[in-house]
Amino acid sequence: MKIVDIRIKHFEQNFHTHTKNKNIISRIQNKLKEFGKEFVFVPADKAANNIIIVCRKYYIEVLQKEITSSQTFQLTQFSENEITNKHYLIATSLQAKPNSMTVPTMYWIPKLHKTPYKSRFISSSSNCSTTKLSIILTNTLTAIKNLVINFCNKAYENSGINYFWSVKNSLDVLDKLQAHAGSFESLESFDFSTLYTTLPHDLIKKKFTYLIQWAFKKSDCEYLCSNSFKTYFSNTKQKNSVNWTSFDMITALEFLLDNIFVRFGNSVYRQVIGIPMGTNCAPLIADLFLYCYESQFMARISKDPSKQHLVQKFNNTFRYLDDILTLNNDDFNMYYNEIYPPELTLNKANSNNQHCSFLDINFNICNGKLNTKIYDKRDDFSFPIVNYPFLDGDVPLAPSYGVYISQLVRFARVCNNVSDFNERNLFISGKLLHQGFRYHKLVKTFTKFYYRYKDLVFKYNATCKHLIK
Repeated sequence: MKIVDIRIKHFEQNFHTHTKNKNIISRIQNKLKEFGKEFVFVPADKAANNIIIVCRKYYIEVLQKEITSSQTFQLTQFSENEITNKHYLIATSLQAKPNSMTVPTMYWIPKLHKTPYKSRFISSSSNCSTTKLSIILTNTLTAIKNLVINFCNKAYENSGINYFWSVKNSLDVLDKLQAHAGSFESLESFDFSTLYTTLPHDLIKKKFTYLIQWAFKKSDCEYLCSNSFKTYFSNTKQKNSVNWTSFDMITALEFLLDNIFVRFGNSVYRQVIGIPMGTNCAPLIADLFLYCYESQFMARISKDPSKQHLVQKFNNTFRYLDDILTLNNDDFNMYYNEIYPPELTLNKANSNNQHCSFLDINFNICNGKLNTKIYDKRDDFSFPIVNYPFLDGDVPLAPSYGVYISQLVRFARVCNNVSDFNERNLFISGKLLHQGFRYHKLVKTFTKFYYRYKDLVFKYNATCKHLIK
């Protein structure tokens, strides 16, 4: 406590608050309110710290077209109060009493990395009548996904068949590619167009009914218990937890699918196709929904003697939500219509099978070897991206320089050539120097990174001084 008192006394004597003119702040606030009458401020897709200013009239027109002119939404005759009262009764019976009695609204953000730019529509469902139910469903689906992963890993050890293509992140992909034996011949990447808003509700219900019942049977437990700390299977009800049976979980999922509402002006619309982005459980539903089809396809070809050769080809497939990467598989383009339902459209993302991008990695095959380096969609933006701390504010120094180390670790893990690592290091160093970082402190921080993560930089066969130079 003496040390704490000394530090407090030091900062009392040396810290000086900036005097702010209240009149200037008041004038700025008034100008922003006046500005907001004609314009809308929204974050840029893939670059949330950048603010885009959109004409208010145009912003409303785009929302109106999405909600009223598509088959995704249908105007409902029920009032918002009638809808939320029904939500309250059903959610309370499922041990998920709502904290709010409102229907979500929709907003959109521009996707400036597309040419021409497109719109991403998001449902603001972080505080509505179904939020708590969606959070519990997210926790329980996560527990089921973990059970599926463990089962598929064991199945792969026993049979050599990869039933689970989903990956957690790009590092998961790198680890699996490094374990690949043999040469690299081709790489192909695909992505689903509008995955979330095209998922058919009847197919989701059918697939998840089977998946949930399978998970409860596999766990040999009656309840799936969820609280603020963890979610787990149990044969007895647990105190201070939500205890769902398989029937409760299926009911909760079907209820959420049948009660996706958004408010536009004074009207309320129901989403009859797909699930909205912004809902807590949306990514998990999409991920497990695709897994159901992928695992069935792998089981099907493994039992067909004429298609045994395809098993190894499709084993080297990786999917992160709606993005797919496949290795040494020239048949994927031929079979993807047999894997996924016709409602989903899959597009090939790369034109050269020796080169492609997946998540934040750029892959390139050269003489049977795989070269990897950092890929960032934001590098193609026509404006500077705000994504690192500015030291002219009140941001603490130590965590700010820690950001530099975390990025260096990311670069070293992905880049297998020293020239690519140096290029990314030069880019981020220049940006940090421009934002108030000190050169000598960056050098000191890089030295700390070099000796702390020698296992990552060992492959470059370069000294610390050489890399700094």
